Amino acid sequence: MKFDKATRAQIEAANPEASTWLTANAGSGKTRVLTDRVARLLLDGVEPQQILCLTYTKAAASEMQNRLFKRLGEWAMLRDPELRTSLAKLGIEGDLDPVQLRGARTLFARAIETPGGLKIQTIHSFCAAILRRFPLEAEVSPQFTEIEDRAADLLRAEIVDEMADGADAPLVADLARHYTGEDFSSLTRAIVGKRDAFLVEHSWADILAMFDQPADLSVQAIEQSVFDGSEAKMIAEMIPHLLAKGGNDLKAGTKLKPLGPLSYDSLPLLEDVFLTGSGAKAPFTAKIGSFPTKATQALLSDIMDDLEAFMLRVEDARDARLALKAASRTQALHRFARSFVQRYEDAKKARGWLDFDDLILKTRALLSDRHVAAWVLYRIDGGIDHILVDEAQDTSPSQWDVIEKLTDEFYSGQGARPDTPRTLFVVGDKKQSIYSFQGADPEEFDRKAGVFQEKVEAALQSFQNHSLEYSFRSSSAILRLVDQAFDPRVQEGLDKQTQHLAFKDQLPGRVDLWPVVEKAETEDDLEWTDPVDRRSARHHTVILAEQIADRIKTLIDGNHFIPNEKDGELFKRPIIAKDFLILVQRR
Repeated sequence: MKFDKATRAQIEAANPEASTWLTANAGSGKTRVLTDRVARLLLDGVEPQQILCLTYTKAAASEMQNRLFKRLGEWAMLRDPELRTSLAKLGIEGDLDPVQLRGARTLFARAIETPGGLKIQTIHSFCAAILRRFPLEAEVSPQFTEIEDRAADLLRAEIVDEMADGADAPLVADLARHYTGEDFSSLTRAIVGKRDAFLVEHSWADILAMFDQPADLSVQAIEQSVFDGSEAKMIAEMIPHLLAKGGNDLKAGTKLKPLGPLSYDSLPLLEDVFLTGSGAKAPFTAKIGSFPTKATQALLSDIMDDLEAFMLRVEDARDARLALKAASRTQALHRFARSFVQRYEDAKKARGWLDFDDLILKTRALLSDRHVAAWVLYRIDGGIDHILVDEAQDTSPSQWDVIEKLTDEFYSGQGARPDTPRTLFVVGDKKQSIYSFQGADPEEFDRKAGVFQEKVEAALQSFQNHSLEYSFRSSSAILRLVDQAFDPRVQEGLDKQTQHLAFKDQLPGRVDLWPVVEKAETEDDLEWTDPVDRRSARHHTVILAEQIADRIKTLIDGNHFIPNEKDGELFKRPIIAKDFLILVQRR
């Protein structure tokens, strides 16, 4: 059977005899490759309970399982010629005998009836299963329950309230001075997600060292480096001359006029007047020679040398001031977080709860404990020969640690069985990473590729690094825009130029860029009976929705056509409502 390039790439990626690292563009058939690989493993005689598929969401796990069972169920009902054709499309070569066809027809029953069955689940569900199997070794309650996000949010809010009303009230107040959010919910969620970082207590000197500052840095030290006592008189002499001029001198004089006694707190305003530059484009530097204007400088010639020296001292102190501010925020955060995390862990333990992060961290700790890890891995290892990881770009470092521990036995000792290849299949796409708020690090996707390749090849096993570049979903016009948007010269974090190829390369397409709808101001004069989430008629989301609706109506009612395909032939037909799909960031 002849295959096009896109299908051939999918078949090669689904080869069950090699460990595979796969980069899959959106719309390139990633889920099909996953299901194809599992199907081919089953066809090769692998027992269903020896396959572990790890996905990131329950929806993805359900989708993969439904597709696989649908295919296996179809095989059970096909006649020999149709079954041979279906298997040939999967990449199974050669003439299949009746015994092989009969085996393919029994896969559906084997997958459903085998004890343990196919393990297609989220990594959190898999970790929960391990912890339930080894609760004593993992030091968790055998009756632990997995806490839902809503319950966790409520528990964290309850703990903050308890801290604010108790002995830790100064910690909450100190943090509140620096925090600009409406409430602590998003902050405490982030703290819990990085709880390990707050377990170690840092001294003030340690925190200053994080910002490359000396241990004796203080407000007083910065003031002494900037002010010598003559500056107030100098500024008072400047202000009338600045206010008498227009332009930048007038703006500077207006800012300096309300300035009170000079102190550390005066530095941000002085920097605004005396310095120029941008942290993103150029360093902040003193406006030597350009402030004030030449005419004003002539009037202030007797103090210009002292003024420029003062401006340079303000410039030199800026980094230290910002570092001190950041260090103060860091200290407040760490003090609060250490107490909060301990309270949070105690509250969960008292209730027998584990959150999603606990499932990963406790499983990692279990598999890393030299006293019990060998025993646990031995018990788990006997049942898993092939691991498939979906959406790997959203796998966090701690989750990668769990996967590495599971696969270490694949490539070392008696676990590396030459007669029975044990494989790892990983698929992901850094461009689609959306779970950074849960600790996902897309850069790990590339780093781990090298790590696993070295392990696999050291065990004298086959490793392939492939990519699926053909999109079955979009036209060339759209894909060209995507490639330009993800150009590594424009988009940081990508180490090479992306390439999306349209499978239907003759299908026309276009991209329209609409003018931005400016964000609407919040209305304060609403009726008290109005729902708080009601959008006004002039809200930016309403305006955009109306523009989209008007455009769709114009295209449907007018003489507009869209290309269509039937039996490989392109033709035009009028646009209808179901041709439109509207993608939104939030529902």
